[in-house]
Amino acid sequence: MSSLDSFLPGGRCPPQNVQVTKATVALPPSRLPGLDFALNPYAGCAHDCTYCYAPYIMRRPVADWGRSISAKMNLPLLLDKELVRKKGMIGLGTVTDPYQPAEGTLMLTRRCLEMIVKHHARASILTKSSLVARDVDLLSRLECSEVGITITSHDDERAAIFEPCASPPSLRLNAMRTLHDAGVNVYALLGPLIPTIADRGIEALVDAVQRAGASMIMIDRLNLRPGMKDRMLARMLEVDPSSVEELSSRIEDDARYRTMIECIRRLCRERGLECKDAF
Repeated sequence: MSSLDSFLPGGRCPPQNVQVTKATVALPPSRLPGLDFALNPYAGCAHDCTYCYAPYIMRRPVADWGRSISAKMNLPLLLDKELVRKKGMIGLGTVTDPYQPAEGTLMLTRRCLEMIVKHHARASILTKSSLVARDVDLLSRLECSEVGITITSHDDERAAIFEPCASPPSLRLNAMRTLHDAGVNVYALLGPLIPTIADRGIEALVDAVQRAGASMIMIDRLNLRPGMKDRMLARMLEVDPSSVEELSSRIEDDARYRTMIECIRRLCRERGLECKDAF
């Protein structure tokens, strides 16, 4: 393992320790519905979202996940070999964002996409970064593929409370429009739905993703993991103390989530948008 220079994403977040590592397998099997293989060029994620599930899935300390990033720089070479015999839908970014800030410099995800295009493979990409639009030339050449863009709010300031180092939603929507206009099948993942975030302007959120060209909306409610509630309340206290009481009372309120989900489903029906539950 060798170290790259510390990476400063957008000037808003602390430097990340990006390490170069080697993968042994490019395409392990995926357990997610609709996906045959998982492809994750990075481990760890500099977006540092307060609600991130990935550290729990990967059994890594939450604090370490957002500060120590690994880049599997030999992945494109492995992918080139494995795609000769492995056929099926590839999930690009199943446990970490393939377009996190380091990708802007390393272009590792882009080199993986070049291999996917070369082998005429299919891919389902999920990201919350506007950087995905950089690769529109490759993504537009992928047949029977899709790009999902995660959005938790139409309001840049509200989204930044729990996604401090991710692209603002306005830029993600612009990226979605760019991809759509180039013929890429794009959808919006609305989630995780968070009280005081998603429910402040649900109709505006649905309208925004429809205008951006989303062919479908997927819904994912917040599912709390150990310690997550305390971290989210602490973050809200730091950024918007006036919302702490409301968040505390609603973050585990199943009825509130059902109301938000039904509202989104109704809005989708009224607008002729396909709507599905995520995962």
